[in-house]
Amino acid sequence: MAVLVSDISCIQNSLASLGLGFLKEHAEISHNLLDQLLKILLEDKDGEKVVSKYNVALFIEICSSYLISTIADIEHTFAIFKNVLKDESKENSLLFQGQCLITLTTVLLQGFEMFDEKDLGELFSEHVEFLLSLVKQNNNTSNVHVRSIAASCLSEIELCFPQVLKDHVDSMYTYAIAETSIAHQQYMSLLSLIMEHSLNENTREFALSPYAQGKEISVSQQTDTGFPDIKEMVSFLVDQFPLCSTEGIAMISHNIIGMMMHRPDLQVSAQVLKPLVLQFSSTYSTLAAHIVFLLEKELGSLIFQEKDNFLLLHQLLLNSSHPALSASARLLYLDWLNNYLTRHPDRASSIQNVSCLLPASFDGSQTLFRKLTLLSCVLKNRKGSSTVLLQALSILQKQLKSDSSVKLKSTLMKILYAYLCDHPSEISGDIPRLLVTETTEDTLFIPFTLNFAKCVENTLPESTVPSSLLRSLVTTFTQPDSTATLTTFHLVLDVFLVAIEHDLNICQPKAILNYLMKYVVCEDVCGLLSWSLGHKILFLCYKLMSNYDTVEYFYELCELLKVFISNSEDVDLLDRANMYHSLLVSLSNKKLKQMLVTPKQNLTGVMSSENTFHSTSSFCNLDEPVLQLTKEIVNIHPKENSTVEIIQDIPDDVIKLHMRHLSFVAQKSLIIKGRLETTPKFASKDPIEALAIFFTAPESWGRIEPIMIGHYVKDKPCIVDIECFLYKPYPAVVQV
Repeated sequence: MAVLVSDISCIQNSLASLGLGFLKEHAEISHNLLDQLLKILLEDKDGEKVVSKYNVALFIEICSSYLISTIADIEHTFAIFKNVLKDESKENSLLFQGQCLITLTTVLLQGFEMFDEKDLGELFSEHVEFLLSLVKQNNNTSNVHVRSIAASCLSEIELCFPQVLKDHVDSMYTYAIAETSIAHQQYMSLLSLIMEHSLNENTREFALSPYAQGKEISVSQQTDTGFPDIKEMVSFLVDQFPLCSTEGIAMISHNIIGMMMHRPDLQVSAQVLKPLVLQFSSTYSTLAAHIVFLLEKELGSLIFQEKDNFLLLHQLLLNSSHPALSASARLLYLDWLNNYLTRHPDRASSIQNVSCLLPASFDGSQTLFRKLTLLSCVLKNRKGSSTVLLQALSILQKQLKSDSSVKLKSTLMKILYAYLCDHPSEISGDIPRLLVTETTEDTLFIPFTLNFAKCVENTLPESTVPSSLLRSLVTTFTQPDSTATLTTFHLVLDVFLVAIEHDLNICQPKAILNYLMKYVVCEDVCGLLSWSLGHKILFLCYKLMSNYDTVEYFYELCELLKVFISNSEDVDLLDRANMYHSLLVSLSNKKLKQMLVTPKQNLTGVMSSENTFHSTSSFCNLDEPVLQLTKEIVNIHPKENSTVEIIQDIPDDVIKLHMRHLSFVAQKSLIIKGRLETTPKFASKDPIEALAIFFTAPESWGRIEPIMIGHYVKDKPCIVDIECFLYKPYPAVVQV
């Protein structure tokens, strides 16, 4: 099928790998590239050209999402390939013909992703009819490969559009029975897929409108009148298993299982699949093992006996850690084992040897997570399980020291959470100690630890792990040898703030305040604090004042604020610290809490209040101005002690002197007094609560600062200062 390709370099690499590097110059424009590719298909036939044509067809299949941009491209591609197929059918180039069928099917299905299905209905019907015409040529030895590919293409179409071939199930059954070549496997796979979709009542039937007469049909019916005996068809499919490969058996059996799930009456014949359990119970083939797993999952006791369940469990355990299998295959076995034990929790007790679930040195994070969660499940309610579980974490802890990635940290958190859920009493004392150790060694671990504590608190409210963990963290990070640095101290503050939300004994306010006063807001460090970090420290003080009785740590809190005030240089931080200090020393504890608690407001009441801002829909433009600004006449008196800058020494460079004068003039403002009054058009008697006046002047001339006025009353002129910064002493028109 097509791969979404957007990078031109990927297109060029694909061309080069297929021996089409001479087309790289056309790669940037998809339409031009498609034309060049189709031209190659129309060239004369010889041995070398067939290989190039095969590669062209393969490239169009892979990059169809890039090459196809309009419906005309699809129609043009189909016309060329149909002509090529007619010519090649006379030759013995079966591989090329098969690739042409695959490319046509891919281009068509890609078109359905990009355009309306009605625009492709006629083309779709013609292509399906063409594929069916190939499939019905039973036992034609000259085109066995082409017929196999045609059946595979029809299977792909049926997968994308379920029940589109529903009316052809009878004929496909006839073709499958009569076929004796190697194409029979594809025929049976297609037959089983059509049957499975047809029996599924929840599948939406696909119907295309444009078919010349505009009828809602999928493909033209032949002589099909309905289903023959379903049990007979299923029995036929099972009887052909010895002639099929493992891949073919997997697909056909998967479809048969689906039929039995859609039609419970078919489950009476479930024993016909029993030989698959006996054949594939002891195998290292991932595909074969998946067949057995699906049979147990969907049909269960209809096929499996106690011995079969034991063999399946043993095989899943063995293959989940087999060194000859790839990491992805072992992950699949671990997922299947987890699903099996989730559905049969009583079978976990039958697993005595847990060595298969112990982590290996080179296991990745996903494998470690699945192994250790399964190990926790298997060791549930067993004595001494906590020792095994904690020792199994050693490999993950070693990986964390060498590569402290987010993925490994989150994996450790999820594993510990699984441990705590399965062993709430045995391991609850070890988890805080382990997490404090990890957090102390790497301060960036704090967000994961806090999130873990929150999750445990929400899901396991009876657990003492969150409180014990937070208490230990506060104690650790308030020690003189704390590993926190200035760059990571905001994370330590998060620990303190979360602890304050819990309990006074957990947060230990005296220890926190003394630590902050001695190591953070001291004279050497306070000046280095960022604006956000300083506000976070003051927010911690706010929380301590609003959540608890300040009597117990009044002295420490006052001293912290005083040290902060004396060492900080940020005006915003100083104002806030002074405000908190004044409130703390002047108000009682009760009044202090009343002052600091944010009042709860009804959002609906706030939004409907007359004191809030109006929406922009209530703004209106005035046809005539209601305010006027005129120049105020003032008497200019010479200023006493005014000094005029006199340049004694004229430098040689006159340009520098001129630039110096310009910079001096640009830095000085010209103040013009103005009178602001209302015009007769101003009808409202209410005062204006806020007024902003903006000026628009030519940039080369200079700029005028905006004027802000609060509470302007009608009939009372207001004298304002118009502050001008002139760049050039020329008259100018200024808009207000």
